[in-house]
Amino acid sequence: MHSRTLARATAIAVSVGIGTALMGTSPVAAAPGPTPLQSGLDELIESAESDPATQAGIDAVVQYATHTDADQLRVIASAFTPFAYAAPTFGCGSNGPITTIVAAASTNAPDDALAGNASDLNVTPSTLRFSATPAHPGTALASGLVVAWVNVNTGASGVAPLDDMTEYGMPSLSKTVESGPGTVLASMWGIIDYPFAHCVMTPTVGLFTVPDEPKTAPVLDTARVIPGLVAPGPDTSASTAP
Repeated sequence: MHSRTLARATAIAVSVGIGTALMGTSPVAAAPGPTPLQSGLDELIESAESDPATQAGIDAVVQYATHTDADQLRVIASAFTPFAYAAPTFGCGSNGPITTIVAAASTNAPDDALAGNASDLNVTPSTLRFSATPAHPGTALASGLVVAWVNVNTGASGVAPLDDMTEYGMPSLSKTVESGPGTVLASMWGIIDYPFAHCVMTPTVGLFTVPDEPKTAPVLDTARVIPGLVAPGPDTSASTAP
């Protein structure tokens, strides 16, 4: 009985194998891994934790990226002004219930390689310096501004407070991040304290291009001899009296 059962099982296995071969069934291909952009966005989402303000700022980046693929993001960054709009800001009082903050970014690059980015030789190559200019008079006492960014090309990402200080120890409302070269998608939001004012900035989203090479001044090769070019000599046109 045992031998008959074994033989029957063997026959069934052989017939199933033949049927599978005839049907041309092939192993299921493994699903492709996440893109660098998706990996960077996942890291941003995880970093938000339970802070509602951070979640809102990162969600602005995610929503922008969700409706635009990586190639389109690069095209937009190369053709348009990075931050799409001045961020509506509440609580600044003296200029009305709603004011604005203009967010910007600068990088070390030739002017003709940028589309809206400001060129700044003081910025280290492959980094991006974010800054904010509120429509509110006076000097800020404290900065609670934050920027969330993701490099579309590499997946590098981060959340950083704009906590740089001026030489006088006051908030500069700026921050330099190690983004690396590529197209950077970012959002900015947060609070700024002034005397008698507490400004709350809603998220604004922008795209930035960080080039591979820094801006360099052209170097004149003085050792090269150009045919037909006569070096200036002493002026012998004036005559002297004997």
